[in-house]
Amino acid sequence: MTASSIASVTRRAGVVAATAVLALAACNQKPAAKPGDLKAAAAQCMGSGDLRCAEENWRAYVSARPTDSNAIANLCIVQSRRDEPEDAVVQCRKAIDLGEGAYDLFAAYAVSLGKLGRTDEAIDWSYKTLAIVPNLVDVRGDLAKLLMSRNRRYEALVLLAEFDDFLVDQQQGPYFTGQRIALESATPPAGAAASSEDVELRLPKLGARFFAPVSIGSAPVTAFTVDTGASNTSVNDAFLAKAKIAYKVVHPRIDMELADGRHVRGRLIRIDQIRVGNFTLKDVQAVDCERCALLLGEESLAHFDMSSTKVAGVEFLKLRPRKPA
Repeated sequence: MTASSIASVTRRAGVVAATAVLALAACNQKPAAKPGDLKAAAAQCMGSGDLRCAEENWRAYVSARPTDSNAIANLCIVQSRRDEPEDAVVQCRKAIDLGEGAYDLFAAYAVSLGKLGRTDEAIDWSYKTLAIVPNLVDVRGDLAKLLMSRNRRYEALVLLAEFDDFLVDQQQGPYFTGQRIALESATPPAGAAASSEDVELRLPKLGARFFAPVSIGSAPVTAFTVDTGASNTSVNDAFLAKAKIAYKVVHPRIDMELADGRHVRGRLIRIDQIRVGNFTLKDVQAVDCERCALLLGEESLAHFDMSSTKVAGVEFLKLRPRKPA
């Protein structure tokens, strides 16, 4: 065999060998994971707390199933927990636009918006989260901080006070005592813009009712239910003891019917002043009984112009004083 023949055979053998190696490699490659396998793996990773693994699998699954809104929502939640707010906001918005409405999706969206400095949107979506699940203490606490960053102290305080009052009614201890003390003690930073609460109060609808931030005597800011059906503001004996105020008894004995239909005996009193947010009301007539609910009644509300508004699906009541307070 000549040298040229040997070279030709060698080249052909090399091509055949290379082709065989490529074929073997192709045979040994792992087949692409099926969407169902990716979804199961993502769920397992989330359950074990491996968020990196969960994100990788949700990404791959969403790539294969781009209209699966529940999977997109899960991807958003994982990205929010991994502190990837830019990516999380994109996926959250996609999931919401596809009709997803889970509370943890809304909460993840609110947190991510807040980290991106989109504070007003974060506030709106935090309220939407609480409209679904009111007892999310992390969401309430974070929302109060967002409101404080907008210099809306009383809106933040009533948000926390309303939940603490609910816990006390359930024979539990208040949750936000420390944060409420911090908010009441905080001073605006130098150069901060004037608060919108110097002009009007925005009262959130929590559950089925609106609540106003009321201060009387030494009692902390307390959530009073706005009740246009009640003639007078009402207090109870425990609240008066906490407030440590002097008051005048107008009628020592009156009969009243409570909201639940019970008839109780109380008294009519006059309080020198109460504060509703930043606004002071003088010589306020109120009823007092042992178990009276804390209500802001029509006589006090008559000092304000009231209007209701809905912000991104969440209802608010606005109080604007009819004359300088």
